[in-house]
This record gives sequence, C-alpha cells and structure tokens, in this order.
Amino acid sequence: MVVLEHLNTTIMFKRLLLPIFALSLFLVACEAEETEATPEGENTEVTLLGVWNYRAYIDNDGEELATDCERNQILEFLQDGTFRFTYYDDTSGACQMDQDATGNWEYVSDTSIELDYGVDSYTASFSINGDLLTLTIDEGEGEYQERYQKL
Repeated sequence: MVVLEHLNTTIMFKRLLLPIFALSLFLVACEAEETEATPEGENTEVTLLGVWNYRAYIDNDGEELATDCERNQILEFLQDGTFRFTYYDDTSGACQMDQDATGNWEYVSDTSIELDYGVDSYTASFSINGDLLTLTIDEGEGEYQERYQKL
C-alpha cells in the first residue's frame, strides 16, 4: 500500500512537472525571438546614412523602373546633415549628368526627414526594407515615391 501511494504521488508530481517544464520552454523560446528581431545598436537614422542608387518612380499610374541612364542617379546622406543628389538624363540622346545638387537634411522621426535644397524644402516620409529605401514625396502637385537601393 505504501508503495502504491508513493507511485501515485510520483506520477502526480510528474504530471504537474511536465506542463510547467513545457510552459517554461515556450516562454524562453518567445523571449529569444523578441531579442533577435531587433538588432542591437541599430537605428533608422544610421541605416539611412550612405549612398543610395535610384531604382524606380512610383505614382498613381504605377511603377516605372529606372532606365540604364537613370540608374546612375545617386542620393547620398552624410552624417554631418548634408545630402547630395545627382540626376542623369538621356532625353538628348547621350546619358549625361543633368543636375548635381546639395542640401541639408534633418532626421525628423523613424519615418520622415526634412530635405532643404536652399530654395525649396519639404518633408519626405521614408521606409527602409533591407537595402531598399522608399521616399514618399509631395511637392504640392501630388504624392509620388522614389525607390533607391543602397550601394
């Protein structure tokens, strides 16, 4: 009888221990996922810095991929708060740089920056997905997007 009581107590203890063990494994697994999802020390402002190569123009009419000539266009964000934009055009036949502009930029939030060309300035929303930067711009004539790839 004593052996039977001990056996029942052991079985009951094991039945209680197994769910607790499973729950603790689940909690540890969930915690590990959360810490892996956010890279340590990385923020959007730092990710925005660098040279971006033009890839596409997007508006209400759809997406227009950059031509071979337009792929020479770059947008560079420097840590000192300045930016450089080079624009290439081939409407005259040969691909040539049409504009080389500089200005100041300011990080407003995780999703927007202020771009100041000296004459014109505006706020642009942005998103970064991997090595792709999408700027959403409205210069007063309707909203459009430009997509860039980090070099």
